[in-house]
Amino acid sequence: MFHCTILFALKPDISLVRVRAAREALQALIETMPGVAHLTVTHNISDERQGYNLALFSGFESKEACEIFFRHPEYQRVMRDELDPVVDAKLVAQGVDEG
Repeated sequence: MFHCTILFALKPDISLVRVRAAREALQALIETMPGVAHLTVTHNISDERQGYNLALFSGFESKEACEIFFRHPEYQRVMRDELDPVVDAKLVAQGVDEG
């Protein structure tokens, strides 16, 4: 399994309604995308979040499936229309199960 986590730092003064809409749009992608094993969008509750207050945790069948996901027009639309207007910065971490 290939894992990808994206942390998002939200812009100040963004309404909860906008954040909720962005979360729901990201979460809905699991229903339409091939190769996605799991996809969870949640608030980052870590004591060490350093301003990254929204997290996307995902698992894919392979690295290639992850790359296809990120290039997919629907993911690109969600990022452009829902996330970009509310996000100041993002941080991506990826890894693969060795066993």
